[in-house]
Amino acid sequence: MNFSPQLGFIVFRVILPIVLFSMQYMIYRRAAKWLKTTYPDAKWAIYITRVLFVVFNAAALYLFLERPRTAELPEWFMYTGVYPFAIWHGGTFFVALFVLFSSLIKLPFKLTVWISKRFTAPKRKIEQIQARPAFQKFDSSRRLFLRRSMYGLTAVSFGGNAYGLLFGKSSYDITEATFAIPHLPPGLSGFTIGLISDIHSSIFMGKTEMDEYVRLVNSLQTDMIVVPGDFVNSAVEEVYPFAESFSKLRAPLGVYGVMGNHDFYNRNPDLVAKEVNDCGVTLLRNDKTIIEKNGDQFYLIGVDDVGRANTAMVKFDIAIGHAPLRIPKILLCHRPYYLRQAADRNIDLVLSGHTHGGQIVLGRIGDTIIAPASIASTYIWGKYSLGNTHMYVSRGIGTVGLPIRINCPAEITKITLVRT
Repeated sequence: MNFSPQLGFIVFRVILPIVLFSMQYMIYRRAAKWLKTTYPDAKWAIYITRVLFVVFNAAALYLFLERPRTAELPEWFMYTGVYPFAIWHGGTFFVALFVLFSSLIKLPFKLTVWISKRFTAPKRKIEQIQARPAFQKFDSSRRLFLRRSMYGLTAVSFGGNAYGLLFGKSSYDITEATFAIPHLPPGLSGFTIGLISDIHSSIFMGKTEMDEYVRLVNSLQTDMIVVPGDFVNSAVEEVYPFAESFSKLRAPLGVYGVMGNHDFYNRNPDLVAKEVNDCGVTLLRNDKTIIEKNGDQFYLIGVDDVGRANTAMVKFDIAIGHAPLRIPKILLCHRPYYLRQAADRNIDLVLSGHTHGGQIVLGRIGDTIIAPASIASTYIWGKYSLGNTHMYVSRGIGTVGLPIRINCPAEITKITLVRT
């Protein structure tokens, strides 16, 4: 089953608002309590805090309910309204995550003390320990450390989000990846593919930015260009600036794409598909086409965003059909979750996106990327393989949720095919 507009409605207008406003309320309660305790006479500080929470959350509620047209917002409002909104919600989100994480760590200890105090003897023992000067000194030092840690975390959260929005979002890499295909015909050795994914045309990815990325992809002078999904963010009208910019993509053997999950998160995904097709990005919707160069051929196969593993298998089989086994097969699939299903069907190379490379990357240990996106996918960015099937996952160029990239610049990739 595809991700339908109904599912998009549930995710973006029910689940996400509940999570966001619950976190905001938790942070507000803690901030108000801290201000009353630390600065009991500074009522103005509590008033300002209350106003900030009300203003930014009222703006979020308006966005969730109305989904206003944002394509033509003036540039001055981006800096005075949109960017502060993004920095606020990004900063408070990470502070809330830290608070939740620390609360979970402390929960077993608090629960143990609470249960012990239900019994007379343990309760007296705990009270005796807590009354000792050494314990009180330790507890005072602990509270001071936690308070200073919270100051530092808040500064890092808001500062990091501001950096990720103003600088990280606009940085990019042009990367190269080479894949050896066992039965690649001689005429296709050295075949090149330009890969650009996850555009998310929206208020945070305007026509000027898309024009520049299109220029960069064209400058690679590849044989073919592929765009594996998420042309828009969540609104139908976002497809028009995308189509205007991406109509300028040029490659001798064509430009191809598939629909991503966000391309279904709107009122009319078929209109999005039509505009993408009409602008020159040929969509493969559970279908395949033959790409030919120097008299040799390979199959380019494309599937709509597949959603679940059992759906992936069905769509892969429909798209592959009766393709001859000896002809190389390259699959465009927005999500990178289905490497095993592709390997079972003798796909030589899978090109995907979806993960944004993590978008917010906390660090790397070897080839392991430490990012919130790791919770949802084993495949975050770069090269992967299973048997003779290879996969490349692009970091994409757009953002989702908050317009922030940290330690994870946007990416355009030049793929080269060679014979083993």
